[in-house]
This record gives sequence, C-alpha cells and structure tokens, in this order.
Amino acid sequence: MKFDDLYNSVFLREQDEATEIANPEDFNDVEPLPLPPEEAGVTDQTAAPSIASASTLTDYINQLEEFANKLNGTDASSLQSLVSKLDRVETPFEGIYGRTSAEIVDAAKTLRSVSEKLKNFIIHAAKK
Repeated sequence: MKFDDLYNSVFLREQDEATEIANPEDFNDVEPLPLPPEEAGVTDQTAAPSIASASTLTDYINQLEEFANKLNGTDASSLQSLVSKLDRVETPFEGIYGRTSAEIVDAAKTLRSVSEKLKNFIIHAAKK
C-alpha cells in the first residue's frame, strides 16, 4: 500500500468522523483540587494571632528542647551517648567521638538558647 492511499484512507476518514468541537461548558462537572489547609482560607492562626501564635510557638519550643535532649541529653539514647559508644579502636567509627562531640554539644546549646529566647518573647507578650 502506498503512503498516499494509507493517508487518504485513515487520516481523511478520521477527519470526517471528528465533527464535534470541544465545548468548555461540557467540562463543568469537574471539581477543583482541594487546597492545602494554609491556602484554603482563614485559619485559627489568622483569626487570633496572639493566642494561636503563642500556642504554635510553644509547640516549637517543646520540639527544640526535645531535639536538644536527643542530641545531648542525660539519657543513654542521646546522640552524644551513641557516638561515645561507637568510638572503639579498629572500627570504622574510631575517633568519631573526638571529631563530633564539640559540634553536638554546640548544636544542643544553640537549640536551647533559641528555646529560651522564644520563651522570653512569650512571657513578655503575656504581660502586654
């Protein structure tokens, strides 16, 4: 079969059959995607910024303190304790405690410092 015959028999026949044109009004049954909660509209945080901000800030403070304890806490499950246990002679982790201990302590200090500063803001906001 030659190309012209194939073109005429397939393309032209399909072109003749496609007489309908898409109409935008036919697509009104499609629902839009739901928006994320922060874009959906007014939230509790925008309705009462002082109260909602304080509770959200308190949540962040708690998370900062929890993570600081995970890094350098008194319990045996902290990162500092784990690094100390891993530091054994003739293992791939030999020297890990000496190389990372100071940075872990500094990171935990920084997190606790930020937490304390945020607590001060909450205290002063409650006084106003």
